[in-house]
Amino acid sequence: MRKIYEDYLKYASKKLAGGFNARAMLYKEIGRLGLSAFEPGAKVVWTTSYALPMVLYQPFDVVPFDFEYAGVFLAAGGRAAESIACSNRLGYAVDTCSVHRMALGAQELGLFPHADLLVSTTDFCDGKPKCNEIFKEKYQVPFHLIDIPLDKDESALDYVEGQLRNVFIALCELSGKKEDESMLIDPIRNYNQVLGLMDEVNRLRRQKPAPYLPGNRAYTMGMVANILFGRPELITIYEQFVKELRKAPREGGPDGGERFRLLWLLANPAYPTNIFDTFREFGARIVAEEFTFELMHPLSEEEPLRSIAEWMLDSRFIRPVQERIDAILKWVNDYKIDGVVSFTHLACRQGNGALYLIKQTLNEKGIVLMDLEADICDAATFSPNKMRSAVENYMQMMCATS
Repeated sequence: MRKIYEDYLKYASKKLAGGFNARAMLYKEIGRLGLSAFEPGAKVVWTTSYALPMVLYQPFDVVPFDFEYAGVFLAAGGRAAESIACSNRLGYAVDTCSVHRMALGAQELGLFPHADLLVSTTDFCDGKPKCNEIFKEKYQVPFHLIDIPLDKDESALDYVEGQLRNVFIALCELSGKKEDESMLIDPIRNYNQVLGLMDEVNRLRRQKPAPYLPGNRAYTMGMVANILFGRPELITIYEQFVKELRKAPREGGPDGGERFRLLWLLANPAYPTNIFDTFREFGARIVAEEFTFELMHPLSEEEPLRSIAEWMLDSRFIRPVQERIDAILKWVNDYKIDGVVSFTHLACRQGNGALYLIKQTLNEKGIVLMDLEADICDAATFSPNKMRSAVENYMQMMCATS
């Protein structure tokens, strides 16, 4: 894991030698933060960045570490096979999420930093808290599991806020700070400023044609950046990303010009694939991603912990499925979407369970959903030829009906 973070710093240094670059700036900060978890005396909190705003950790002298993201980073760095093989030897079921198998194997191999505190949530998936239960036994440290109810009312907010306050107290004790909720104001202010820049990114991408971005760049920026939510460095990074989007070609470009506008659902492959190159050949640009919107909920400086609780309860992945469908239909309209693509991580039952209903609703609106069945981390399950055929068939169908 250290080498992965060191490689991020090397990549960033080389890229930034040629001028400002938002992606390089982002990975520079991720590399710095990741390596700090291995420093002697570091207080490391294992957490879930996409389900719990990282602003909660920023006032404290702790290093937040997301083992799911770390697993994805290992896969992106070509280190998936050894971790998954280790997980298999330990007897974990091979049909469970490869992200969690990666994490369990990597921890057993000693690739991860130590843990002083574990924090997770019950929403999104069952594998995440189950992994934390295993890690709790291995590290013998406190584990705070925040139970997220399905309802969203005042009693639910009270319930989640109370659990967040217990985590806040634990962080105060771990870092030796007095309990004062106002210390969250500056991180919240930083986060809300980044949200404003993310809104500008989305505004630029609503343009027709949209600015050209290679691969699924905006998804990567949003999902990786959420590890830094609340840090002032992220403001500068997103300011640079906005500048790059304003300069990016709208007419023409490496894809020959925008012919189709795509909405991306669910996850993204961590390893190199031919998916985005094939879309590019057809002039198909991804102009919006479901998970980017999932991260965009303003927080209140007046009631920090309560607003974080509201952020968590707003997730469309725990709300009634109709709310998720309504949101998708709104994005289809707002971004003038021609096609919807779901990268269906096979083991993710939480994300995939509603796909039939989503597909049915989109069909009624004349929008075809493409179900890209693959795995986030395990490249051994990926067939470039099969994927190319699937993407080509989908794009040819869109060409015929456009």
